[in-house]
Order: sequence, then C-alpha cells, then structure tokens
Amino acid sequence: MRCFREKKALSIKQKTGIVISVILIIVIAILCYIEFIVNPIILQTSEAKVNALAQKAVGSAIYEIVSDGNVYDNLININKDTDGNITMISTNAIQMNLLARRLSRLAQQNLDQIGSQGIQIPIGSFSGMPIFAGRGPSVTITIEPIGSMSTKFQSEFTQAGVNQTLHRIYVNLSANVSIVLPTANQKIKTNTQVLMCESIIVGKVPDAYLNSDSLDEMMNLIPRN
Repeated sequence: MRCFREKKALSIKQKTGIVISVILIIVIAILCYIEFIVNPIILQTSEAKVNALAQKAVGSAIYEIVSDGNVYDNLININKDTDGNITMISTNAIQMNLLARRLSRLAQQNLDQIGSQGIQIPIGSFSGMPIFAGRGPSVTITIEPIGSMSTKFQSEFTQAGVNQTLHRIYVNLSANVSIVLPTANQKIKTNTQVLMCESIIVGKVPDAYLNSDSLDEMMNLIPRN
C-alpha cells in the first residue's frame, strides 16, 4: 500500500513538471514570435507612418512661411552688369539664418504635436500574416521626437527657355524619432525634402553656379542651432 502511494505521488510530480515545461515552451515560442516576426513588421509599418508624419510636419511649416511673402527674393541676391548679364548670385545670410531657425522650430512643433497623438496600427498587422494586415481595431504606438530638426538647403538650376533659367531651392529636414513598443524601442532618422521656393532668372547664369555646389555651400555655411 505504501509503495502504491509513493508511485502515485511521483506520477503527480511528473505531470506537474510536464505542465510547467509546456507552459515555458509556449511562453518562449510567443516571445520568439513577437521578437522575430511581429516586431520587425510593426517597426517597418511604424517607420513608414513616421516618415509620412514628418513630411506633413515639414509641409505645414513651409506653407506657413511661404504664405508670409516672396521667400525667394528675401533669400537670393542676383547682381547684373550694365549689359544685364548676371555676374553673381549670392544669399542673404541673415534672412537664410532666420528662415532656417524658424523652419526648424515650426516643423519640430508640428512633429511634436502629431507625435503626441501616436500612430495607429491595425491589430491584424501583429499576426505577421499578409491576409490580416490592415484589419481589426487599431493599436496606438507611441513615437517620441529626439532632439531638434536639422536643416539643409539645396538649389537646382533648370533651363526654362531662351536665356531663362528656373532656379529652385529645396530644403532638407532631418529628425530623429524613437518608436516605443512594449517589447522594443527603435530609433529612426527621417529625411524630408520639400520645394521651398522657385523663380525664373532672366539672363545667362554663370557656369560657376550651374555646374557646382557653390551656392549650396553658401546657404549651408550658416549656423542652424
């Protein structure tokens, strides 16, 4: 009778061990699935949405600045000789610096405001299966801008007609953003290029500006912070 009870007690311990082992295997499998399947999908989706938000933040900031007046004439000085030939194209350093500061500040404020609302990702995306992507109720993912935006200007000259050149000025804004997940954090860098202003230059533009980055260097030698 005693031997029977000892065998019965041993059997219960074995069953308990099996149950615990199964639970541990399931937990490990779930964690591995989240780490290697779910997280990469969520981070990839979040990164695409963050880039779209950054594009929106920069676009709104530029729209506010451009609506104030003729940005191009405030930034670019074109000098001509008595015959109307272009001798120099230069930048207004003070206005360029003020514009860079204001643009960075407005874009940062817009991104902070959008980021405080988080980004919505359908719960079906957590399955890792394409058939469920974009389906189900949404889960809010937190994003946190890190530091301030950096600004860089770029110019482009394009032939627009006889003795006419279209001059475009683009602005590139970069921002570091942290995507916060329950199981992982991911820092990404967004780069957004938007057309800032443009103007038709009448007269022959010297090759020194058409075929070099000299004007870009003048625009970007100004402190941004």
